Amino acid sequence: MPARPPLRPAGIIFALAANLLLVTLGLLIASGLAAGSGLLAGLPLVGSVLAGLATAFYVGQRAAIHAMLGGLLSMPVMALFVLPGNNWSYAILAAAFCALGGIMGEFRQRRSK
Repeated sequence: MPARPPLRPAGIIFALAANLLLVTLGLLIASGLAAGSGLLAGLPLVGSVLAGLATAFYVGQRAAIHAMLGGLLSMPVMALFVLPGNNWSYAILAAAFCALGGIMGEFRQRRSK
């Protein structure tokens, strides 16, 4: 089995910042459109997946674990300061979708080799 490269702290911080930024932008856009609750719930989760994909392109290798750790670190910040009403369940879901984006990005990178 080949040796795995070490985790990059900058990659974890990138995932944390990207997840917070894209979820916040998704919430602001969805609430500004005054659309139904489906768009208000779905658009920030799309932002989480995009944050995971961006992390995959930033770190190159071991993208899924970087995205997962960044998503988990962003979870309490999102629940306490970003999401309305201390919505912990949605923060957990956003962290999981960030990890899912990292997994999809890692699959894409492995297939292109």
